[in-house]
Amino acid sequence: MQLSNGAIKVKTPSAASALSAKTEEKEFEGVDLETFDLSGFVAPHLGAIAVRGESKEIKNPEIEKFLSESANLLAMGEKYEVEIVQRGHNALYELLASIYDFSMRIEKHPTRDKILEAIRKELKETHDISVKAGTAAIPTIVKYVVRSDKPTISRYTKVLTVAQQENLNAADLPAYIVRRGGVTQIQEIESEALAKKSGDKSSKERTALIREYFELVGTASKMDFEFGGQVNFHGEEKDGKVESSSFCVFVACHVSGEQYKIISANDLGRSFEDNLVKYLGRAMPSDLTVLEHGVRNFKKQIAMDSSQPESVRRKMKEQLAAPLKHAKVDVIEADAKFKDDEA
Repeated sequence: MQLSNGAIKVKTPSAASALSAKTEEKEFEGVDLETFDLSGFVAPHLGAIAVRGESKEIKNPEIEKFLSESANLLAMGEKYEVEIVQRGHNALYELLASIYDFSMRIEKHPTRDKILEAIRKELKETHDISVKAGTAAIPTIVKYVVRSDKPTISRYTKVLTVAQQENLNAADLPAYIVRRGGVTQIQEIESEALAKKSGDKSSKERTALIREYFELVGTASKMDFEFGGQVNFHGEEKDGKVESSSFCVFVACHVSGEQYKIISANDLGRSFEDNLVKYLGRAMPSDLTVLEHGVRNFKKQIAMDSSQPESVRRKMKEQLAAPLKHAKVDVIEADAKFKDDEA
């Protein structure tokens, strides 16, 4: 039994075993980082309990008419989805299969390098599109055929590269893409796998920033209450030490109006608490620079809030004096500046 924050913590032996049983490119481009506010990403929405007891509205014939028309539009949309969108997806997958087959034949050809050099020259002279020397067949042919925006070229190239790594036949590619949920889904899954392989550092740093934001919300909050009951500990002990956590999670049931009854108070431990933090902040930016600016802007609000204790305001100012950990670095693309790279 342990004492923490004036409340008794009780270890629940089976809790740990019971609980154990995701950048778009240029995210938030153009956002004003100096005023970016994270509160909108965690603002509560009215749930079933919040609207409980409200009187049922009397149906209005005019409103019902609009609802009926909206249902007709929905049916039209579903028809479009089946007849047009799905047909378009099928055509895209067939195109990707053809690009894949063509690229693989180039890769296996004895004059591979000369073929790719001729295609690069054609792209540059006819369409003013540059492809670096040494680029593999798949990205070269995707760029040659698609000639679209960079995100689209990146998605198609990723799918075909994965197909090459898995040694797929071109004839099997359309069915393979459908089975894996489409082009975008394949790219997202592969990107997540790559992030996990590299230690998922970005995800951990994002979780740390979201945790810091919620800790700041707690620091600035003017809503508090005393709880003299038991706090159940659900975390894990590692090397004889108990996991540190930042929050106490209360489970309560709704009685009526604004009245609730507390069922239990829970210390989840650091690991399980991270999952809760990530879920509550799931709508927050994945761009670490934007997210860190949002945290710092909230610190500025606290530092300027005269109702906060002077010690808290001073602490915020000290933290703001530290440099950004995730400052954006401008990258100059060499192939956009030097003609030597286009050879």
